Amino acid sequence: MLSYICGKLVQAGTDYIVVENNKLGYKIHIAPGGHSLLPQKNDEVKIYTHLYLKEDQIILYGFLQPDDVALFQLLLTVSGVGPKLAVAVTGTMSAAAFYLAVINEDVNTLTGIPGVGKKSSKRLILELKEKITALTKESGILLQEQAGSDNFQELLEALSSLGYGQKESLEAIRYVQGQENADKSLEEILRLSLKYLAG
Repeated sequence: MLSYICGKLVQAGTDYIVVENNKLGYKIHIAPGGHSLLPQKNDEVKIYTHLYLKEDQIILYGFLQPDDVALFQLLLTVSGVGPKLAVAVTGTMSAAAFYLAVINEDVNTLTGIPGVGKKSSKRLILELKEKITALTKESGILLQEQAGSDNFQELLEALSSLGYGQKESLEAIRYVQGQENADKSLEEILRLSLKYLAG
């Protein structure tokens, strides 16, 4: 319904902000600690949003990056994960770092997220590892057929499906192209891309 909101930042609480747009004030819930990345009060801000609807709850969640929205929405598909935990994940690490931890089955990194224990981290890995690679498979990455080819359009589409913009996706692709990846598996080349994006 709402992809993003541009407007004036008029208020910042502990876990929310208020953005004014066309004389309307939108209360948007953000990750705790996310204030450090926000502009000054009364400055213009662009917030990517997800409208959460459940029974008698209507809550607008906000993120500074589109890949964080994609991660938030993916996390909501995991059994036992609600919006509070999902937004905590986005406030703890970048989307690329999270995807990388899941693909690498890095339980220690995942348990560093507030509210995530060993049991929860194993469930995240179990339910999301296949989904993350499935997103790329749906985009048509067939690495074995690309041996000796510089065409990574499929990888661009895959990264886009994970919420990354064209500029950062192209940077990751240039990095991957600089390696000898023709004989690598889908999971390995995705890992390389996410490692680059995670910084």
